[in-house]
Amino acid sequence: MKAGLGTAAFGTTISSSDAFDVLNAFVHMGGRVIDTANNYAFRAGKGGESEQTIGEWLKTVDRSSVEIHTKIGALPLDGQDLSTAEGLSKAAIDSAISASLSRLGTDYIDVLYTHIDDLNTPLEETWETLTHYVNQGIIKSLGISNYTLDRLSELCVIVEREALAPISYAQYRHTVIQPKANLDFGVQLCLTHDIKALLLDANSDITIVAYSPLLEGAFEHKGKLPEAYDTPENERFVAELRA
Repeated sequence: MKAGLGTAAFGTTISSSDAFDVLNAFVHMGGRVIDTANNYAFRAGKGGESEQTIGEWLKTVDRSSVEIHTKIGALPLDGQDLSTAEGLSKAAIDSAISASLSRLGTDYIDVLYTHIDDLNTPLEETWETLTHYVNQGIIKSLGISNYTLDRLSELCVIVEREALAPISYAQYRHTVIQPKANLDFGVQLCLTHDIKALLLDANSDITIVAYSPLLEGAFEHKGKLPEAYDTPENERFVAELRA
């Protein structure tokens, strides 16, 4: 198990100067994995600010000393709403990768995730395009995020049948306490036992990444848990954790 640094607010609500301080401290403590996305943070900015900030910082360090994990497919074309997300067609992928490389100031990405599923594009088109970038060495490894069990199962079949680049990473919403039953987080999907089992069956060496593991400081700061997790059982668990 290892920790990655989430950078969603870099360049927007967290200034570039403060972001540099955080990045330097993270690396000083032995951190290597820096997690970003091409749509960070469109609600506070336009999207791309996080990658741009990281790219400026990368000029000050040895590029090979860190792993850059970024995501594509969920940048709103109108800059506001995920219902207008760029998607994962070949044309969208080509454009997104080119833009991310430019903002990051690098010629390769360590891990590229498909941020949210694109139901309007065949999975074959998406993964064949991404495999091309892996074969070129521009992308080192591929990951998925927020795929339903059914769509993930379909993708795993396609990857094996067509001998495409493997799913090496998977990001899902996950923390040490359970949300209320049948809760809808929108495009964010929680890691389930079935999804985890499928991922491990498809690739026993897969790295499963939890996002929002600290619930924005809910474990550290006293007070009620977020509504989605506010249950008596969770309150008792977190009280013991804080103690």
